[in-house]
Amino acid sequence: MNPIVGELTIGGVTRPLGGYGVAVAIGMLLTGAFATRAAQRAREDVGAVIACCGYAVAGGLAGAWLTFVAVEWARTGSPITALSTGGGLVFYGAVPGGTLATWLGARYLRVPFVKMLDLSVPGIAAGHAIGRVGCFLGGCCYGAEHHGPLAVVFTHPLAPAAHPPIPRHPVQLYESAGLLVLGLVFALVPVGRTNGTRTLAYVIAYGVLRFCVEGLRGDAIRGVWGPLSTSQTISVVLIVLASGVLLARRRATVAA
Repeated sequence: MNPIVGELTIGGVTRPLGGYGVAVAIGMLLTGAFATRAAQRAREDVGAVIACCGYAVAGGLAGAWLTFVAVEWARTGSPITALSTGGGLVFYGAVPGGTLATWLGARYLRVPFVKMLDLSVPGIAAGHAIGRVGCFLGGCCYGAEHHGPLAVVFTHPLAPAAHPPIPRHPVQLYESAGLLVLGLVFALVPVGRTNGTRTLAYVIAYGVLRFCVEGLRGDAIRGVWGPLSTSQTISVVLIVLASGVLLARRRATVAA
């Protein structure tokens, strides 16, 4: 587990390459590749879909960073700490930011937003899984103390999990493995109608996964709302909302 995976020299200036950043970049490229392939198979405008991926990345990163600042502000009573550290990323913040930006881009470029979202679910899960590996390399979003067979010890001084360097749950890898399973399941299950049902089902499945994994985390940055962490609270809200929409659709179909 090394937060720095290499160095990059440009114009005589050498900068370190962070494992987290590299993994997130690979994850975004992978998701974009899946979306592009889905667009080709669905005979949609591939160029427009690639442009929408750009909107998604910009909006997602903005939302993830703003959520990080908000969580730290609520936790510490001031945004100064979050701003002075250069900031971090909270996945659940990327969801509304990326979704809104993609929806606006899809409207402008005349891309069927809901259809492409449904078709891209396996790629979203796979890309997110790679991003979580980056969390493991960086030693952030780390687990609680654990002395079982899967325990890991972070020792690099730049890794937040190394302070103190005790055995911990590799929660980042737990979530990554769960996301890969979700991606495989949704890739194997026939798409059916692209009316958003597939996306709603994924939201519920990921919400359950994230809620469970969060219970094993040990970092303070996850925030706490009563007995639940920030992400657990958001997971519950998303599960309830997505389930409610699916139930309402089913009742409407039966009534019709």
